[in-house]
Amino acid sequence: MSQTDLDLSAADLEVPPRPDTPPVRGGFLVVLFVLVMMAAVVYGGPYVAWRIGHSYESGRAQAALATLKQIDKEAGAFDKVSMLFRLAQQAVSPAVVNVHAMSDSPGQNGLGRQNAAGMGSGVIIDKANGYVVTNHHVVKGAARVFVRIGRSGEIPARVVGADPKTDLAVLQIKSKLEAEASWGDSDAMDIGDWVLAIGSPFALESTVTAGIISAKNRNNLGIVGEGAFEDFLQTDAPINPGNSGGPLVNLKGEVVGINTAIFSENGGNQGIGLSIPARLARRIVDQLIKDGKVTRGFFGVQLQSMDEALAREFGVPDGKGALVAMVVPGSPAAAAGLKSGDVITRLGEEPITDAAFLRVRISALEVGANVNVEYYREGKPAKTSVNVGDLAAASTVPLQSLGFEVIDRPLDPNRPDSPTIVVVESVAPDSPAAMSGLRPGMAIVGVWRTPVRNRSEFQETVAQFNSASGVPLIVKTPDGNDMMIVIRNTRP
Repeated sequence: MSQTDLDLSAADLEVPPRPDTPPVRGGFLVVLFVLVMMAAVVYGGPYVAWRIGHSYESGRAQAALATLKQIDKEAGAFDKVSMLFRLAQQAVSPAVVNVHAMSDSPGQNGLGRQNAAGMGSGVIIDKANGYVVTNHHVVKGAARVFVRIGRSGEIPARVVGADPKTDLAVLQIKSKLEAEASWGDSDAMDIGDWVLAIGSPFALESTVTAGIISAKNRNNLGIVGEGAFEDFLQTDAPINPGNSGGPLVNLKGEVVGINTAIFSENGGNQGIGLSIPARLARRIVDQLIKDGKVTRGFFGVQLQSMDEALAREFGVPDGKGALVAMVVPGSPAAAAGLKSGDVITRLGEEPITDAAFLRVRISALEVGANVNVEYYREGKPAKTSVNVGDLAAASTVPLQSLGFEVIDRPLDPNRPDSPTIVVVESVAPDSPAAMSGLRPGMAIVGVWRTPVRNRSEFQETVAQFNSASGVPLIVKTPDGNDMMIVIRNTRP
């Protein structure tokens, strides 16, 4: 064997070197880095953000607390704000009373008597004469009324007068009184102003709640009843059953409203309380004390609220005002030259927003006074002066002279609480109503263009017509036919 063969064999027997590991690609590192960052964002980001946010909010809270302490230290601001609330309630609370009304009602099967109780609140407005203001619905139908002041016993009270159309009543008590409340200017109150409601919710006497004026001139809510004069202040100061008749108080310690009702789905407070403004309440109360009744102004117009389409049609620039749908012949409005199609935009110095607002304002006018009226006719501004009539006097003429009576009748006889219709109960022989074709059993669905749903609404609407000129009734006969009957206080 040659040397060469030996060398070859050794070379052949030598283990070949292991191949080098290929280098890690840069792309893989990039992907790995991105995955790590994503994990940090997903899992660590919220924590980091929470820590940063927490530190920021904590810093803000500490800074705010330090600032509040500094303000209070320098000016005593918080004590002063709280003091306003304390003083306002202290000025009025001693004059707030609990009202307990008792009405006798038949017992079961007509045997014996039961006492039905009504609970509410009231406020003393004249301690010398013992006058207390409350709501009409608190004392409605009461045979006996009692007032409790603080921890005193129940003091008998006399109902001086009541006005269902505004839900106000005045009581009088014969007792030595130590406190009375003062009326404030409800017109000066604005949305956002602080107010306190004081009363006896759920018979919890001397309860004080706070809130703000949420809205003004709330009307057409149907809370007081058909034909009522509604012009509420709305507040979010908690008002509950038993607060009715108590005062709504500004931070000057003045009564700016009489708490009356709530808007609620469950019967308790839900942040919408309604209060009769002092401007309206004071006028009604003064009349009830002086005369035992209320006198209201009368123009003799049928009114309709404006909308954008009507505003364009009648040429009213800002779209606000009350459209005169009809003028009663011989009425104060007719004498002043107002006509159907006029849009009243101002009464005296006060701008008119809608028909309901004007209706309340007219009712508050003094009978016999002359009031300036601004209006638009065919797109052009005009002015006139109306001599205010007496709504009560206008109301007595038609029904006394036309010779018929109406009653409310449920649409569903099996449901006494169902909506009602106005039905002719009787017609006097040879009366204007009989001569015009009106018959018992006919249902009156409207007076001219105004629908009526009950006797009260019918009477108020009829009062705006002159019986000599004619009262146009839209009636439904017992066989279901619709027709118009015009009743005049003369033979046709």
